[in-house]
Amino acid sequence: MKITSNWPAVLQTGVRLAVLVVVVNLSFSPSHLSAAEKAKETPITIRLDFIVGGNHAPWFVAWEKGFYAKRGLNVTIQPGTGSADTVRTIASGGADVGFANVSTAIVGRSRATPIVTVAQLGYIAVTVLSREESDIKTLKDLEGKSWAISPGQAQWFLLPALVRINNLDFKSIKIEETAPPLQPAALVARKADFITMFRASNDEVVEMAATKQNIRLRRIHMRDSGLDIYGSALIAKEEDIKRRPEMIRAYVEGTMEGLRYTRDHQDEALKILLKLKPELDKELTRIQIKNGVEEVFIPAESVAFGYGYMKPEVMEKTVKITNEFFDVAAKVPAAGVYTNQFIRR
Repeated sequence: MKITSNWPAVLQTGVRLAVLVVVVNLSFSPSHLSAAEKAKETPITIRLDFIVGGNHAPWFVAWEKGFYAKRGLNVTIQPGTGSADTVRTIASGGADVGFANVSTAIVGRSRATPIVTVAQLGYIAVTVLSREESDIKTLKDLEGKSWAISPGQAQWFLLPALVRINNLDFKSIKIEETAPPLQPAALVARKADFITMFRASNDEVVEMAATKQNIRLRRIHMRDSGLDIYGSALIAKEEDIKRRPEMIRAYVEGTMEGLRYTRDHQDEALKILLKLKPELDKELTRIQIKNGVEEVFIPAESVAFGYGYMKPEVMEKTVKITNEFFDVAAKVPAAGVYTNQFIRR
């Protein structure tokens, strides 16, 4: 295992937010395996969507508990710097499989990057966060308010879709271009009226920062406001699905076993992640894990049809909204964007 880290700190109006940039390479084989057995394992590099946090516990649990190894995988886990980076890295051969935003993968396909979604991990988990003291109580109240956002983020494309679906005037919203690490501080310091964060990830970072300043937040879930499309997912290259399907199946099934185990053993999952990443904040990580497995990653169709199963009508809607609101090079047909062939029912 090789771990290197840097700790850039953000300080704005009395609010300090630490952003961890990590490089993690994990290669795991159970100690009871012989050298000959280990030699038979298939090397596979997994690229996450962002820096390591509590929402990534299922991958590290699958690594630690041997769920990948028992399926013949010798795993390396890499952090990412955003879903677009993950899609590009897999397409260029820098990683084999990954975890990324579904719409970002679809945009990649529109630009001749043959990435396929092989299992969903829930609906859009983006929340609209505002201070409870403000007069933002419904989506309609976003009109005329200021939004801290950086162009290119998934939320940059999702909010216009959300307000269009709800018949709001997007042009009335005042854009405050703000780097992602500074957005929580902008909200807490009253430099912006609202921000858009991901539940089980940076949503909880904002909550903790606000609590320290005795600020209460109001939260609107995009998925409950008409934007009920798939959010993040497991992704792979189209050619590997054809050429190395057993590797993709092992990745999907190993990760889903890690997700189930994390759901049922949250305290142990926290210990595993903190053992491998001791610099993580324990309480923040605990909350991210809980929200991930209880709110985000396991929608009803996963319970009914197998973890990761994608409903065709939801994927159709996801593709439709991506084609309309995201920066696609050309409209992408739903056929070929996803496959349920690796879902174990």
